[in-house]
Amino acid sequence: MTDPAGKLHITLDPAVVTITSTRPVRAAKVFIGRDVADTVRLLPVLFNICGTAQSAAAAAAIEQALGLTPDHRVAELRGQLVDTETLREHLWRILLDWPKFLGCDPDAAAMTQAMRLTITRRTALAGGSDALAPGADTAAPDQPAAEQARADLAALCTERLFGVTPAVWRTRADRLDTLAAWAADTDTVAARLVRQVIAAGQAGYGRCAVGALPDLSAVDLDRHLGDDAAATDDFVARPVWAAQPRETTPLTRQQDQPLVRNLATDCGNGLLPRLAAQLTEVARLLSDTPVPNAPPAPAVLPPGLGLSQVQAARGLLVHRVHIRDGRIIAYAILAPTEWNFHPRGVVAAGLQQLLRQHGADHIAPLVRIFIAAVDPCVDYTLDLPGSDRALRPANAARNPTS
Repeated sequence: MTDPAGKLHITLDPAVVTITSTRPVRAAKVFIGRDVADTVRLLPVLFNICGTAQSAAAAAAIEQALGLTPDHRVAELRGQLVDTETLREHLWRILLDWPKFLGCDPDAAAMTQAMRLTITRRTALAGGSDALAPGADTAAPDQPAAEQARADLAALCTERLFGVTPAVWRTRADRLDTLAAWAADTDTVAARLVRQVIAAGQAGYGRCAVGALPDLSAVDLDRHLGDDAAATDDFVARPVWAAQPRETTPLTRQQDQPLVRNLATDCGNGLLPRLAAQLTEVARLLSDTPVPNAPPAPAVLPPGLGLSQVQAARGLLVHRVHIRDGRIIAYAILAPTEWNFHPRGVVAAGLQQLLRQHGADHIAPLVRIFIAAVDPCVDYTLDLPGSDRALRPANAARNPTS
């Protein structure tokens, strides 16, 4: 395979938005027939973008299938590791992609520093143990080192993103007027992009009627991710809930936060709330004290079945595994990209609305900002009306199921 991750193809003409995908959404079938140890070894090799979330989801699903209950400290540590990965992924977009929308060079120096600090934090949290392994029963993180790395990340984001500490930014920017005031008084790329979107009257661009994915139980999801290969394949490729496409993104995850909630009143799920949700999530991850997770709910699926849900950087990630006699007999992964870039999903509907609001002329920069605000995990091509044809981002991630 010359393109193992696949890609998205997004086409806009004056009336219609079309999204097609070559993503290998059935790639998890490679685990069928393998034992658990081999599956755990192979999974992070195949799914290396958002690899921490992938490994955490796999561990939780396998543990449920085997009737294992992880130590609560291990579960908490997995959550912190996934949060660290989410922070890195958001900073990648903000520091490297957002400057391009302003005609600036990517902030590679800041991103290099952020990568180093997230690696330091991950190493400190792991503490020499493999908390992402199914059945892990110990967790000995170096909390002082982990917190120092988080403090250093907060200092970096104070300088390069917010202009104030993440905690102060959250209290100051809590609605449209205070966000606009922050953007006017701050000279960072994040503030300048927010300022540009507000000044251009684009805050609500891309607003559409696609709703958030509701909370789903393991039983709910198992009905669609069962051992029936044909039905499962169709669902993981083009998922809908109650016959409707749904959204699972940082925007839906942060919708109860004051800034995002207040922006939604004015702008719905348009462009500005999406940018604000990414900034809000970064600020929360750097300023909130981690809250221990509640113990996992008792297994509700038959023996041998396991289903996990993990909030990865780009949205909800679901793993479903069926184990019999120590071997994998079914494995399915449902990634957030398939929800958000569904042919009738939030990106298609949002871009359709953007065409109505802005028209087709010179639309490429705005389309790119909107796509980045939802954030695909793979490369994409973008065909636009007129002379802007076959455009693609330079640094899109490459991974089949992030």
